Amino acid sequence: MILVVKGKNYKKIAIKVLSMVGLIAMFFAYYAHMSNKFQTQNKNLVKKLDIKNENKKLKLAKKLEKLIYKEAEMAVNLLGQENIRKIGIFEKKLFIVCDYDTDIEPLLVRYGVRAMMKQTVADIKIAIDLKFIVESKYEV
Repeated sequence: MILVVKGKNYKKIAIKVLSMVGLIAMFFAYYAHMSNKFQTQNKNLVKKLDIKNENKKLKLAKKLEKLIYKEAEMAVNLLGQENIRKIGIFEKKLFIVCDYDTDIEPLLVRYGVRAMMKQTVADIKIAIDLKFIVESKYEV
């Protein structure tokens, strides 16, 4: 009877270790590649969303500007165009300066206490809060 005693084969152990190290290196390389790819995709999406948000903000600003201009036009028509001296927007308020003998009753009916007025000997100054105008007229 022949008995063979097998020793450890270092070549097989080295091949197994190298294959595991290679496998781990491949997984790490794949992870790094996909991570970079997803980061670039994410950056592109963020840029697109920023552009869309800017466009939405511009559209909203234009819509609100048109709304405020229409309301200013309405106030001028209520008071009578010939009576208006000056109209402008200052610190979130619509300011209207008109002659002293102007009938401001239609404006009082429309805005109520929201329209602040100051009467002087020379003219009447009216301030209407833009926040009130936007809240009452703006529809999403």
